[in-house]
Order: sequence, then C-alpha cells, then structure tokens
Amino acid sequence: MKIINETHNLSLKENFAIERFRQSADQQLTDEKMTDMVIVEHHLNAYINDQLAFKLVCTPEKLDALVLGFLISEGYIENPDEIEFIYVCESGERVKVQLNKPQPLPEIDHDTSSNSISCGNNRKIRQAVYAKSLIPIPVHDWSHETVVMLANACNRNTGLFAETGGTHCCAMSISGELAFICEDIGRHNAVDKAIGQALMEEKKLSEAILFTTGRIPSDMVIKAIRSGIPVIASHSAPTDEAILLARQFNLTLIGFVRGKRMNLYAGK
Repeated sequence: MKIINETHNLSLKENFAIERFRQSADQQLTDEKMTDMVIVEHHLNAYINDQLAFKLVCTPEKLDALVLGFLISEGYIENPDEIEFIYVCESGERVKVQLNKPQPLPEIDHDTSSNSISCGNNRKIRQAVYAKSLIPIPVHDWSHETVVMLANACNRNTGLFAETGGTHCCAMSISGELAFICEDIGRHNAVDKAIGQALMEEKKLSEAILFTTGRIPSDMVIKAIRSGIPVIASHSAPTDEAILLARQFNLTLIGFVRGKRMNLYAGK
C-alpha cells in the first residue's frame, strides 16, 4: 500500500469577531467584543477505483489515516493489502483510493450539502452492501490502569479542543502503552483516524484499547469489531444496541470513565 498525501498546513481553526455576554450577580448584563477561535469544517470526497464512494465532514488533518480507517471500519476492505494506493490532493477535498480488486458501489449524489456526514449516521452512503460478517473478538486481558491513562491523556493532550471546544478525542494504546491521540469534529472520524494511524504504523489492533470522549452507539461498536479492536471505552454512555452487539461479539465495552471509576457493560 502506497500513501501519497499532498496536503500541507491546512487550516484547522479560524478566528471570528464575536460578542460575549455576561450577567453579573446583580443581574446586570454586560457585553464584550472579542475574537474566538473556531474549528474548521472540512468537506472530503473519497473515490474508490475512480467512482465516488463516500463523503465526510471532518477536521482537515490526518486525512490519509481517516480514509484508511474508514475503509476498514465500514467494511469496504478487510486489510490494507487490498489497497494499491491512497492519494490525498493538495486541498484535502479529494481522495483517490485504488484497490487491487473491483468494488461494487451504489450511485452517490455529488451534492455534498445533502450527503456529507460527520457522525457516521448517513444510511444512504453507509450501505449494507459493504457489510462483512462480523467475527467475535478473542478474549483480551485489559487493565483498569491503562483505561484511566487513556482518559487522562485525552483530558491533557487535546490541543484543538482546548483552543476551540469543537472536537472529539480518541486515544489508543497498544500493549498497554499510549500509541497516539486523534481529534476531529466527528467522534466517528476520530475513531477512524486512530484505526488508520495504527494500520499505517503497522500496529497490532488485536492488542489495542480504544478510548473515545463521545458516546458509544452501535455503529461505533461495529467499527471496533470489524477492525479487531478488543476493548473500547468512553467518558460517556453506550446505547442498548451497542451493549448487545458487544456482548454478542466478545467486545469489552466500558463507559462513564470518571477519575478511577468506570462501568463495565460487556466483557470481563
């Protein structure tokens, strides 16, 4: 697999002139003119074998990792060996993926305003035709300390969130060690970036723990299962479908990681 990423220093945030209002203890309202740092919303069109395959609304960094992770976690491919190359153009708005096999794709409307996604919930694009049979995850030992370490890493090292308040964070450990942290305006995108980054660095996802700052719905659990990640944890809550899927496929699912406390919803 060859990756050609021609993007350089794409803007991740922009300054806007705003007014800030405050109400004092005596109920007096005051306002202050100031500038605010705002996260950039980037639109990406991805082509597989020269056909438009999916569209994402994302934060314009690690776009190669985002696309690679999406291909795996959404079932387009089963491993990176199926990819000849991933090409990201200079503007980051167009990504070309060449597979070494034909890939049947549904027709996608070229109007990005109606089909762009940031949270992984556009069912028109995420067609069942891509779905592979999910395979149960082998039982994996995990440690309370590693999950807490990942939660703390997200709290301390999310630079874009600290500046803009507009991103989700995803941290991944491999064999108990912090591997990397990814941020994006979409929590699903942050997960895909972490998966893609791990594959680009030839890390073993079977030894990974994935931590996300967002809630965990069923489609995020499916991403972890498809990718072979045995443990997923969050500051927030899982949904009922996420819990049922995790229990069915041996995924360890942890929620409400707060301080040294956490809830185990699936796994042991």
